[in-house]
Amino acid sequence: MGKAILAAIVTLIAGCLGMVAGLELLDGFVEFGCIIAIAVMGAFIIYFNEKKK
Repeated sequence: MGKAILAAIVTLIAGCLGMVAGLELLDGFVEFGCIIAIAVMGAFIIYFNEKKK
């Protein structure tokens, strides 16, 4: 349960920061926040599902 909450919080923050970066640095490309959020959540899924040896 803790991993899911951590992933959700980090994804939300990354999405908001990506949206701000897209708005300010990429001339109004606010969809950049969604792209960043999806990439971060995908990375969390891969990281948490790795088998530990």
